[in-house]
Amino acid sequence: MKFWSKFSIGGVGAAALCAVVVMMGCVFRGKTEAAEAKPAKIRMDFIIGGKHAPWFVALEKGFYAKRRLAATIEAGKGSADTVRSIAAGGADFGFADISTAIVARSRGTGVQAVGQLGYVGATILWREDSPIKTIKDLAGKSWAISPGQAQWFLMPAYCRINKIDFKSIKIQETAAPIQPAALATKKADFIIMFRGSNDEVAELAASKVGAKLHRVFMKDTGLDIYGSGLIAKEEDIKKRPDFVRAYVEGTMEGLRYTRDHQEEALQILLKHKPELNQALATVQLKNALYEVMLPPESVQSGLGYMKPDIQEKTVRITNEYFDVARKVSAKEVFSNQFIKK
Repeated sequence: MKFWSKFSIGGVGAAALCAVVVMMGCVFRGKTEAAEAKPAKIRMDFIIGGKHAPWFVALEKGFYAKRRLAATIEAGKGSADTVRSIAAGGADFGFADISTAIVARSRGTGVQAVGQLGYVGATILWREDSPIKTIKDLAGKSWAISPGQAQWFLMPAYCRINKIDFKSIKIQETAAPIQPAALATKKADFIIMFRGSNDEVAELAASKVGAKLHRVFMKDTGLDIYGSGLIAKEEDIKKRPDFVRAYVEGTMEGLRYTRDHQEEALQILLKHKPELNQALATVQLKNALYEVMLPPESVQSGLGYMKPDIQEKTVRITNEYFDVARKVSAKEVFSNQFIKK
């Protein structure tokens, strides 16, 4: 009784006690919330560059954290590697080529696309002083490529669609980072890059030796299907939908913020990746936003929304022209359930 009598109503002691209780409650609540944050490893499709700014913006601005994701972002070694890593538990989520994910699905890999970031962004590049004048001239020429890259899977389909003899193309296995230099120095006749990513790296490499490049977009010449997108495990989609929703919504908020605040987004990216060439990253980000990641359906129906007819076309072309183990359906590989309209 003597103890409690010291804390009379309105007294300094009572106020102090209340402050302590409130502070302890806040600390406890903060620890509880932190404990509830789920670790989420996010793997990109390739080497980090300008187009990957939205993920780092989502991380830096707290768009993942407010959805209880303790996210980490890592570079990839090609879409096939990213998809395999997700399926094997090496990563929780990814950004990868959707057709590559469809091929993996046909072979029993339990992954799905839960949001698109544009149509196929692949570009075929060759030097203007090359004998190549049209895509038909790719037959018999040398191609610098590394197995596992999305291009490895896209090109056979592209050739079949355009009636180019793929078997006549001379495969020149070349590590991804040095493919632009291989083209610039005439060690390969052509390469396939991605706009908003290594396409710009190739342009830079060519300019250093005074060469000019010719560019053909695959989406404009037969492969008008969804390109890269957000990839998640089917098991998580079924059993941990809130976990997947946090990734999709957090990333899309990051994309929206990046679109509206490009300079700030670039600075955030450079903060996390100071080794990047600022001028190159600036061009990559601009091209990714304006030429690849924001097709009309993203603007009209919600960022990442995948139109049913394009879903069907993407699956149909992949089933017909890619090296699938079995034909899959659109509902097996696409899910719009996490897209905000």
